[in-house]
Amino acid sequence: MAIANALAFLLYLSSSVILIRRFVQKDSNAVNASIPIGIMIIMALLFHATDIFFTMRLAGGWNLGLFTTLSLSTWLMGFIALIVGARTPNAHPGIVIYPIVALSLILKVELPSPEPPTLSNPALEWHVLLSLSAYSFFMLSAVQAIILALQEKQLRQRHASGIMRKLPPLQTMERALFQLITTGFVLLTMGLITGFMFVDNLFAQHLVHKTVLSVVSWCVFGALLWGRVRYGWRGQTAVKWTLSGVLFLLLAFMGSEFVLQYLVSQ
Repeated sequence: MAIANALAFLLYLSSSVILIRRFVQKDSNAVNASIPIGIMIIMALLFHATDIFFTMRLAGGWNLGLFTTLSLSTWLMGFIALIVGARTPNAHPGIVIYPIVALSLILKVELPSPEPPTLSNPALEWHVLLSLSAYSFFMLSAVQAIILALQEKQLRQRHASGIMRKLPPLQTMERALFQLITTGFVLLTMGLITGFMFVDNLFAQHLVHKTVLSVVSWCVFGALLWGRVRYGWRGQTAVKWTLSGVLFLLLAFMGSEFVLQYLVSQ
């Protein structure tokens, strides 16, 4: 398990360095390195998945420790980044995503949960998977929103740097942002529905605050998508709503679990 974690960490970091170096290079022929990078990332994802598998097996089921859950979520982010990066090799999202994934692997080892909770109801596996998938898509949308904001700012000031010129057109970036948000919104909706169906007692399991914050985030993203369709929201408006929704989701998933597992349990 430790070996798989370490190998995944090294492969993610190596891939990040190569992607960053390729992105800042002026030589467009550097894109020819796409296939070796793809193989490195696939190997990193396989080692990462192996680490998750043995962690769950050691726990005798679903280990819901904060950083174990984060590791699973970042694996999904890495997988999505691999697919998106195959379509946009010149501006591979792994430049930002893979260092985050590597960090999650370090946190999982260095900050293990004191008493990691496990799933008491197997039916909740669907709820957890849907919720983590939604979280992954929304985290990617946050990264996309920040890049979009920087790109739009430079275009408004009419002095876009050479690096920013390598990004896809603004409309393409904006369309990708709303594709991520729409997918995340559908998954979060399904996650909330399965949670309400299968969770027996929100108060006894200290899930009220997490549920409330998740519903608030769902409302924010729902309003953003409605505003997009009804009023054509875009640009800075879309960025602000996206980051607000992700903030509530971070508080729901990461903030509440950190308090419960590392502060309340002490």
